[in-house]
Amino acid sequence: MASQPVILYSATGCPLCAKYKTLLSSKGVRYEERDTTAQPALLNELAAKGIRQVPTVFVGDKHVAGFRPTALLELLPA
Repeated sequence: MASQPVILYSATGCPLCAKYKTLLSSKGVRYEERDTTAQPALLNELAAKGIRQVPTVFVGDKHVAGFRPTALLELLPA
């Protein structure tokens, strides 16, 4: 089964975003980081989906908003 894309919406200097990066890397998960500080328009992408916070991680069409590592691990492929 092809793995689903993992996208991390983050902000510069966000400690919880950094924790997610560490978590994803430790699990060997390849992800795309979208830095909302460098590209504020990304916040509009999130807002269009009804999300108003970072970190938010998308795994395919599902997402976890805020720092909820247990919920994120449930979405990641084993």
